[in-house]
Amino acid sequence: SFVYFRTKKSHNLSDISILCNYVYLQKLELPHNKIKDLSCVSHMPYLVILDASHNEISNFFEFQPPKNLKEVNFSHNRMTKMKDLSAYLSLNTLNLDHNNFREISGLEQCCKLTHLSLAHNKISRISGLDSLPVTHLCLRGNQLEMIEGLENLKSLQVLDLSLNRISSLSGLQNLHLLGSIDLEKNLVSSVNKYDPPLDVVAARDHMTHLVYQLMQPQVLYDSTLPSPDSPYPMLVLTGPQGCGKRELAHRLCQEFSEYFAHGTCHTTRAAYFGEENGLDYHFVSEEDFQNMIPMGKFIQTLQYGGHSYGLTRDAIEEVAREGLACCVHMELEGVFSLKNSYFEPRYILLIPIQVEKYTDHLKKRGLYSQAQIDAAVSRIELYANTNKQRPGFFDNIIPCDDREEAYQMLRQAVKGYLLLEEQEEGEDNIRASPDNTSTGADVFVCSDHH
Repeated sequence: SFVYFRTKKSHNLSDISILCNYVYLQKLELPHNKIKDLSCVSHMPYLVILDASHNEISNFFEFQPPKNLKEVNFSHNRMTKMKDLSAYLSLNTLNLDHNNFREISGLEQCCKLTHLSLAHNKISRISGLDSLPVTHLCLRGNQLEMIEGLENLKSLQVLDLSLNRISSLSGLQNLHLLGSIDLEKNLVSSVNKYDPPLDVVAARDHMTHLVYQLMQPQVLYDSTLPSPDSPYPMLVLTGPQGCGKRELAHRLCQEFSEYFAHGTCHTTRAAYFGEENGLDYHFVSEEDFQNMIPMGKFIQTLQYGGHSYGLTRDAIEEVAREGLACCVHMELEGVFSLKNSYFEPRYILLIPIQVEKYTDHLKKRGLYSQAQIDAAVSRIELYANTNKQRPGFFDNIIPCDDREEAYQMLRQAVKGYLLLEEQEEGEDNIRASPDNTSTGADVFVCSDHH
């Protein structure tokens, strides 16, 4: 049982130096007083729990560290600056709400810290949390404008970023255990209530599928096995409706069959003339599609043209089991969603330059209404602006007005990724060459991935 000392609420204590004599205290509760000095804790080597909330303390951990101190509550005090806590190796819960901290620092060596709360401070940037085992993080009511510095918090499960100034959900990538996030009363909410940007929709989509996936029995997939050189290789072709991405993907997989196979997506739309079920798409009903979501089947989904589209883990896994890279095609919404996942594909944008030629092509197909054609044409600007505003978002941009020229450019880009140009010039077995072990060929050459 604990040896503890607890004051009554609002006892108005200011001098607690007498507690220096209580060397065997394990739990010390002093909330709602007027304490400024906690140096007496230096004489409590067995202390495990310390609650000094609602006091007038301005000094941060100004005492000798009890080696087993696990829980500390310094909320509602007057602290302004954090300091190195590397001596507090047992600390697992730290509450610093309602102080005046402007930055997070000194926690790098707190290897057992799982619960950290810094609500209602003056923090404008998330930093200093790299590789901590934090599962619960609260930064409610600060001055954050963007989400950053969380990418290495692999154990994070609960995140509260409410009451800040955040306008984008970018920065939540790779948080695969995250099951709860609070973004209430940020700029994201007010700006995006009726017409959310693609990255906001994509982040929600990613979280949905991640949560459902984690609810399923966990299986080790070939496409997610760790690789010493690079993640599982994928190629994504994207562009507006009818730009030829599906046809080019199939042609590429046929020519480079020793490297690529097609990852077949699911859709609720009807098959167009000449499309084959299981080859171009898996054509399913809306009911079946929606039933697959809570089963954790999808990596990403999107709504386009009144229909649902989705890429399943099984589609990628079927290709990965063959030792090949997966080639898929999707609209821009799918790209945003996939970028939140642990996959790191090469993204190639196929974009029409001659709008009239693109419009005529859509009309000649006889598949679309005038409203659908107008909507497709309007999205050219969406793709172009994404490329302009987000440098490096796409790895290659290829004009697709002439399908044959587009394919030759795509072919050359892929050969560059695979280093086949050098191979054709006489370099024998370039993939096995020690001079090329860290080159771009690693991105797609995956027969030795496992």
